[in-house]
Amino acid sequence: MLEAVRSSRPDGRMLAPDTLAGRFVRYGFASASGTVIDLAAFALLVWGLAPAWFAAFVGYALGTLWHWQVSSRIVFADRTCAKGAGRTRQQVLFAASALLGLALTTLIVTLGVEAGFQPGVAKIAAMCAAFTSVWLVRLLFVFASNEVRS
Repeated sequence: MLEAVRSSRPDGRMLAPDTLAGRFVRYGFASASGTVIDLAAFALLVWGLAPAWFAAFVGYALGTLWHWQVSSRIVFADRTCAKGAGRTRQQVLFAASALLGLALTTLIVTLGVEAGFQPGVAKIAAMCAAFTSVWLVRLLFVFASNEVRS
């Protein structure tokens, strides 16, 4: 089967950084590792008696900062603008896409629980929807391939 995957691209580089599949795998890592950082910071802060809202904010912010680092250097390295106005624009759009994911998650969990689903089930559905939506926004808009790199 691995040979079939390798041979699906003429040069055998299906998971190379510049392919959609390669980007998706790397993006999955960026997202998963950002989530781990978010949850770890949240847990540590709550354990240290910080208010839950503060712990949630700091965790989310740290996870998003990490995600930017991985996305801009590993997932979309060939599409990341050099320092300056282009990079600032990408960073603002990246943060806005993170807020989109947060809003979708909040909305889907709220509606799911109100519809009678268990919170964990609603959260899993929300995570899937947010991951997919944010991935597409980042692929098609934040790190659009037609951007001018300087």
